[in-house]
Amino acid sequence: MKKINKIIIIFLCASGLLLSNACTKKYETLNTDPRLVTADLVNVGYLLTNVEANGIVSAGSYGNGTYGAYCGMDVRSDDNPFTNAASPGEWDFQYTNQLNNLSNIIQLIEAKTNKADFVNHEAIARILKAWDVSLLTDTYGDVPYSESSLPIDKVILSPKYDTQQSIYIDLFKELKEAAAQLDDSKDSYGAADLVYNGDTGKWRKLANSLRLRLALRVSYVDPALATAQMSDLSEADLLTTLDDDAFVKNNTDFPDHLNPRYYRIINYGTVQESVQAHKVLIDILRNDGIHEDPRIGIFADTVTATFKGGTSLNGYPFPNIDYRGQPTLGNVTEEFKYPWGFNTVSQLSDLWRAPVVAPAIMKCSEVYFALAEARLRGLLPSTGFNSDPNFYYQKGIDAGIEWAKWFYSLVAPQIPDLMKNYLHYEGHYGVIGAQWTDADVQNYLSYKEIKDAKITAFKATPIYTLTGSNDAKLEMIMNQKLIALYPDEFQGWCEYRRTGYPAQGLSPDVNSELKGKVPRREKYPVSEQTTNSTNYNDALTRIGVDSRLSKFWWDANPASPHVTSYVYPTQPTAYQ
Repeated sequence: MKKINKIIIIFLCASGLLLSNACTKKYETLNTDPRLVTADLVNVGYLLTNVEANGIVSAGSYGNGTYGAYCGMDVRSDDNPFTNAASPGEWDFQYTNQLNNLSNIIQLIEAKTNKADFVNHEAIARILKAWDVSLLTDTYGDVPYSESSLPIDKVILSPKYDTQQSIYIDLFKELKEAAAQLDDSKDSYGAADLVYNGDTGKWRKLANSLRLRLALRVSYVDPALATAQMSDLSEADLLTTLDDDAFVKNNTDFPDHLNPRYYRIINYGTVQESVQAHKVLIDILRNDGIHEDPRIGIFADTVTATFKGGTSLNGYPFPNIDYRGQPTLGNVTEEFKYPWGFNTVSQLSDLWRAPVVAPAIMKCSEVYFALAEARLRGLLPSTGFNSDPNFYYQKGIDAGIEWAKWFYSLVAPQIPDLMKNYLHYEGHYGVIGAQWTDADVQNYLSYKEIKDAKITAFKATPIYTLTGSNDAKLEMIMNQKLIALYPDEFQGWCEYRRTGYPAQGLSPDVNSELKGKVPRREKYPVSEQTTNSTNYNDALTRIGVDSRLSKFWWDANPASPHVTSYVYPTQPTAYQ
């Protein structure tokens, strides 16, 4: 009884205290739910970190052979690249994570009472959103844009599909306005920004460089638009040094932040992969067969077949080379498979299995090759840029080599543990051969290191200077750009669709749904046919058939793809 009475007394006292303060000057404070999160309370830096970690680290391109098989970077031997199935991955990822979060950042800042202090936060979110939207539309074509990722009170459940042309025009506007919006004198994200640590000058360069990338993308369908977007740029506005590169290093703090290749090794024992270096990539890097590109060891390992340089046990002549790439075969019959046995083609370099690598949004080497092409095709303004496309071509190669040297310096300290405890540790699952020693590791690193003498010899070959017709020069530019983009397979696929280079042979996979032809886009998710059927069908009236072979707006180059005269070797029996 005493306990109950005590509770009643406490309750009455508390009630009296509340009533005595009910009508005060603090009425609004007392009647506001303290759990309510307003725009002024939200730290948008947390959202940005999440977007960058998910979009660049987790969803970054590490070279898995999916789109690499189409552009000649790398290829999966266990894949069937010529199916016509829908691919909802990019669609779901962008709409459920990236675009919603980036739109939320912009909406939250617009609702802040001191939004003028957050101009840099908003501008950076706009730049990243433009990048993400470009990935989405370059995958599918027409997509929901103006009616997607809206505030909760304005949500449209069945958004229209904007045309790719209108999307691109708005992306140009967004990138240009965001670059102008950046204010070097005001606060930025700081450490919450994993790419540039809030450096507004570098974000401005990235916005302009993305605009250059997208301008080239529309250059075959609307050269006037491409020229207009380049007209107000100068070299100083763009990414021009390795220090400008936009990337995020992996982190060892959490499994999902690791390089996925390393994660698979330590968690699943997956030492061997089904991803091989592509024939196109290796052929470009082999150069004249004597003066190899000094980066070849960074991208690939030598073949492991014991008959290297000789003849196979069943008589198949094997080229006398250390590096050999595999073409995109698809789901072919045995006589086409056997000449490309697993140990007879180069795997991706073990350097790419290190726990920390550096997936990127964009690198300065890409910018230089973009400028070389733009100058070659007469798209650049007369002032603000060098007049010789070869100047930028060589700058691109130089930047690509410097990046490869930087990448080596990043991963080399990680290699001893990787080799001795996983890849060449006789107690680890899937490892064949003796335990590696410190001497073995150092021999490997010495072999992989890019030596100045090899750089000099490589630059003395004809590959370092643009020659021939404009089309021949364009092919040289695009071949080198493929190497510079590595391992960003998606951008490689975009460039291949846009220009038709690097040239490849037609796949012998003639019985597949796509008949061995490289896809031009991905099909819309099947769910769109039921949940947004009216707008889905409206989009089809513009693109025709929802097929991976249907071309969308900017894919308008009549010369794409360029096909080589390469004939796939056949061999009726397997290696013994």
